[in-house]
Parts: sequence; C-alpha cells; structure tokens
Amino acid sequence: MHEPVSSWAGAHLTPWRLWAGATSTGVTVVLTVVALGSASPTLFGCSAVLSALLLLGSYWVVKPWFVARSEAWHRVITFVPMTAYVAAIGLVVMAAFTFLPGQPIVAGLALVMIWGFHVGGGVRAPTSFAYERLRGRLTWAAALQVAAMCCGTVGLVCLIRDLPIPGRYAPAVFATCLSVVVGLVVASSKVFARVRKLATELDDRAQKLERCLDRLSRGAVADRSQLRYAAEDAWDALNRTLSNKVETGFHQYGTFVIPSETRKALASLVAEAINNPGAPSYRDAIAKLSMLRTACRAKIDTVA
Repeated sequence: MHEPVSSWAGAHLTPWRLWAGATSTGVTVVLTVVALGSASPTLFGCSAVLSALLLLGSYWVVKPWFVARSEAWHRVITFVPMTAYVAAIGLVVMAAFTFLPGQPIVAGLALVMIWGFHVGGGVRAPTSFAYERLRGRLTWAAALQVAAMCCGTVGLVCLIRDLPIPGRYAPAVFATCLSVVVGLVVASSKVFARVRKLATELDDRAQKLERCLDRLSRGAVADRSQLRYAAEDAWDALNRTLSNKVETGFHQYGTFVIPSETRKALASLVAEAINNPGAPSYRDAIAKLSMLRTACRAKIDTVA
C-alpha cells in the first residue's frame, strides 16, 4: 500500500502534475491521429515510440497525485494501463489495415508484432483488487488472447499471400492460408473452453474447502485431526488450480487466476484458519472463497 502524500503536496503539487499528465496524454493522442493519417511507416514508428515515452512520463508525473486518492479511485485508475493497451492494439490494427491494400508486408508485420508483443508479456495486469476483478479477468484474458491470435493469423496470411510464389502453386498457398484460419477457429474455441473449465474447477474446489473449514470449526475436538487433514487436502487442490494461467497452459506468458502475492496471502489465511478453527481468520478465509466462487459463477460449465 502506498503512503499518502502530505496535504501540502496535495495542495501545491496536484495542479501542475495533473496539467502535465493531461498535456502529455493530449500530445500522444495528436501524434496517434497524425500517424494514422500518414502512409509513412517511418512516421508511424517514430510516433509510436514518442507516444510510449510520453505516456511513461505522464505516469511518473501523476503518480504522487494518484497515491493520495481514495480506494474507489485506485480501483478505476489502476485499470487504465490495460485500457490503454487495448486501445493501442486497436490503433495498430487500424493502421495495419490502412497499409494493407498497398503494403501488405508492412500490414502483416504489424499484425504479427501485436501477437509477438502479447506473447512476450504485453501489459502486466493490475494486481490490486484481485478478487473483485476476477470475473473480468476471466473474460478479458481470454478475449485478448483470441484477439492476439487473430492478429497473428491475419498477419501471417498477409505475409504468405505476398510471397513471390509462381502461379502454379496458388492452390497450395490458398490451402495453407485456409488451414491457418481453421486452426485459429479451433484454437480460439479451446481458449474459451479452457476458461469455462477453469471457472468450474475453481468453484468446485473452493466450495469443498469452504465445507471442510466449516466442518472443522463446528466439529468435535476429538475429530479435528481428521477434519484438519481433509481441509489441507482441499486447499492443496484449490491452490494447484489457482496456480494456472487463465488463457493458456504455457507458464511463460499469460494471466494467473489471481496474482501470486494474493495467492500466497490466501494460503497464509487458510493455514491460520485450519490451525485455529473458528478464529477470525476462518471468517476471512470463507469470505475470500465466497468471492472466488461468485466471480466464477457466470462461467460454470460442467460439460466443458
């Protein structure tokens, strides 16, 4: 948790920081419009780099103002980088389709670069308000994964279609492009099926742990050893599920169900609830598990 800035800082530093951040953002928007209106790849690249630097500078300048805001402000503003990331992807896609008729290679490379940037890590998801944002995380993580795959596939098709291949191989090129598109459809459906299956497993295992903790807190002292073992097994199963990525089975990239720090905090809370049945930690653990289940409820699919 950030330390709030002093009232003097809030009174004297806030205006110029907000104006500087707003000015940098406005210049970034103007550069983006200019780049989209130009057919020059060089101008587009330079504008993109300058825009990124201005956005980073804006964040550094406005940060002291941000840390002094309320929790509601934090919840909204911490999601701004992800919103900007989605907007940037949209702008690059628009630029790519602008170049597509006359420069398919440039368009294809731009689209493939979006996929590469996403696989390389993209923009880090906000770690705050992990339980409140879990429902949205299950949705946008899969949507961004599919969007990146679509960009990569269309870019690859553009590059393949523009290769200097003799006309007699045109049917083979068409078949290759068609195969790539079919593969995209299959992979996209698997991503959404994975999310539904993951949500179902999370709900099931969180419910089992809730019941184990409840039985442990209400059970007789003589039965607590056995009930404690059952609760530990239930937590191990849930912990393994929480360690997965939402949109992919590859751990090199992707979005965890909840951030690692949040999962470790939950592990400590559950361990304390198991060792001290009925203590305040028990109620806190049940509350966290209920939030997990609530976030997953809309995506439960027992036949996924």
